[in-house]
Amino acid sequence: MTGPEDEELRDDALADEITLVGELIVAASASDGPLSAAEVDEALGVRRGPVDPGLRPAGSPG
Repeated sequence: MTGPEDEELRDDALADEITLVGELIVAASASDGPLSAAEVDEALGVRRGPVDPGLRPAGSPG
């Protein structure tokens, strides 16, 4: 049974994180050794492209 209190326990960001960890586990279990950065990106669906020089990583000095 579900009720209004169940909605309070739902955390979409956490659910997404769990899904991503699952994808990494599947990729790692199919690999003969450690995953390369490219394999991790592929497992997570990360698409690398040209970097905008105007963008700075979070936490970098301004």
